[in-house]
Amino acid sequence: MIFIPIIILIYLVSIAASDKSPKIKKNPRNVVAVADFPFGGDTQVKGNVVFSAKEGKHVNVHIDMTGLPKDEGPFFYHIHERSVPGNGNCEAVGLHFNPYNASPVCDEQKNDAYCQVGDLSGKHGCINTTCFELKYSDPYLSLNRKSKSYIIGKSVVFHYPNLTKIACADIEEANELRLQSLIDEYTQTDDAIQLKELNTPLETDYKFDEVEALSSEIYHSDTDPDPPQQELISTEKLYNKTDNVYSPEETRPSDQNKKSHRHSLLPLAKWKKNSPKNYSNISIHGISSDCLNDGMMVTGSVFGSLVLGIAAGIFV
Repeated sequence: MIFIPIIILIYLVSIAASDKSPKIKKNPRNVVAVADFPFGGDTQVKGNVVFSAKEGKHVNVHIDMTGLPKDEGPFFYHIHERSVPGNGNCEAVGLHFNPYNASPVCDEQKNDAYCQVGDLSGKHGCINTTCFELKYSDPYLSLNRKSKSYIIGKSVVFHYPNLTKIACADIEEANELRLQSLIDEYTQTDDAIQLKELNTPLETDYKFDEVEALSSEIYHSDTDPDPPQQELISTEKLYNKTDNVYSPEETRPSDQNKKSHRHSLLPLAKWKKNSPKNYSNISIHGISSDCLNDGMMVTGSVFGSLVLGIAAGIFV
């Protein structure tokens, strides 16, 4: 009866893999998704989160927000499993998007494959400012509607440190009108990176094979190196106005302590209590009174932020 041990082995392997997300190697180049704020929750929180993959590989994420409450960070943000209802109730969006049943404690994982797919702040760092702009690549998100990691139709939610939801918005596929408005926005702000991303031309006969792309979703070995720095949309500081995009001379957090690299492009030392400097108070949506680069006093300690992060992953 050899088949019984084989069945058991297959079952054990499936359990072992159930908490690990595959890397998405192929995404449709002709799909751009965007979460536009304000939508639900605090209408003072404005901006957008744009997801694109014009190279057909990993999903690039561009976050540009303003109006987050002053002196109340750090803020968590995640993709949640459901869309926002018509009444704008952020409490109705369900749990974090977690198709592979990953642990909610992202900071303690070997790498981001073991984090929840929707835990963006767990993988890329919390926000500690009223205005925030950041670009990064996330190989665990998908714009392929056949994929378990497909994010369109879900929502982006921002949270206070006490886990209360601040604002939420649906992730929707951008139609031609919305895509053109994004291009106009980036043209006005001279954002060459995003313009290149959205203006990349497609071949006239371009077609995306949704089923074939699933074969490119690969479970990488835990010993594989992290993605190279050039997978980020930019390898230079954005207009030299923020430290939230890696520059070539900086050391990537992933090259240091694995357990601390989730604290973003903000080095762990910058999370000390009452940090006097703001490293990201800039937004292409305009420098307004809440975007002055006067810093945000982050309450609590590094340990406190970690505890809040764990709680955020479990309860919201």
